[in-house]
Amino acid sequence: MGTFNHQESDGLSAPPYALCFITILACAFASHRAKLRGPFVAAAAIVSTVGYCLLGVSEGVAARYAGVFLSVQIFVSISILLPWVSSVHHTESKRAGGWAIFATLGQFGPLVGTNIFPKDQGPYYHKGAWISCGFTSLVVLLSITYSLLICWENKRLDRVMIGDAGVGMEDDGHPRGFRYVV
Repeated sequence: MGTFNHQESDGLSAPPYALCFITILACAFASHRAKLRGPFVAAAAIVSTVGYCLLGVSEGVAARYAGVFLSVQIFVSISILLPWVSSVHHTESKRAGGWAIFATLGQFGPLVGTNIFPKDQGPYYHKGAWISCGFTSLVVLLSITYSLLICWENKRLDRVMIGDAGVGMEDDGHPRGFRYVV
């Protein structure tokens, strides 16, 4: 934010992460109870997008600190994505493959993050904030799109179950009656 020394900055970074921790617990519990993941991922990413927008446009300390509180909420999305990846695959081999892809793609964040916040753009790092805003917007778009696709697929599976009331296994080896967690 440009006006605090190292110790003050470290101290001021604790409250946003403490709030994020509480939000993670609340959203994880709520998403499990509601058996919904996508809307929670999208909602947290929207909050984070607003935070990055604040960081991108403002130079005032209060506005930027509010932006930090909001932008770290992307970790809520990440914590809900973890169980979502596990619950949207029919078989264990697909689940393992999904986890491998998820973990690999998840490592691009630190690679990109180290390059979009160069020292010469400090202390405000507007460019990095806007790039992060774009990525959190992408999370919103993808989670909503994926949720809609899963809803449509679940409806298709419901129609198939009504037409074929037999219990057993599908052609790809998963139990009949499987439904995706939206």
